Amino acid sequence: VAADGTILTNLHVILRASRIHVTLADEREFDATLVGADADSDLAVLRVKAGGALPYIALGSSKDLMIGETVIAIGNPFGLSHTVTSGVLSAIGRSLHDEERTYTDLIQTDASINPGNSGGPLLNIRGQLVGINTAIYGKAQGIGFAIPVDRVARVMRELVSYGEVR
Repeated sequence: VAADGTILTNLHVILRASRIHVTLADEREFDATLVGADADSDLAVLRVKAGGALPYIALGSSKDLMIGETVIAIGNPFGLSHTVTSGVLSAIGRSLHDEERTYTDLIQTDASINPGNSGGPLLNIRGQLVGINTAIYGKAQGIGFAIPVDRVARVMRELVSYGEVR
């Protein structure tokens, strides 16, 4: 999300990692350090040192999302790197409960989100980041959830500044 090597992902993606390794689309590989993480939002901020500017995605806004608008999910489901799916935004402000916690204020989409999409971007049709793919509803097909980018940006600022969400 920034040329300096700042990377966003889900906390559950890196939670029990002893080493965090990042591979870019151009196949360059880097070890990453954890800047900060927040369990309540399931977000983690990482940083890699690449010795120069890295490509990054522009943050959009989630405040003006509309039901029915087209969204695009990118991820690595089942090890199939750079998989792109599209669908519509089905709902905003959804809550999802799993065995450990309740997630609130999620974007719901029918863009295919599978195991391995977690931490990947949810984009609008302009290619702007509008969410971070985070979960699926396991009892159904085609119901996925993402964390809205406005919340992501707020959590990221606090993790970078303080190492935690205050």
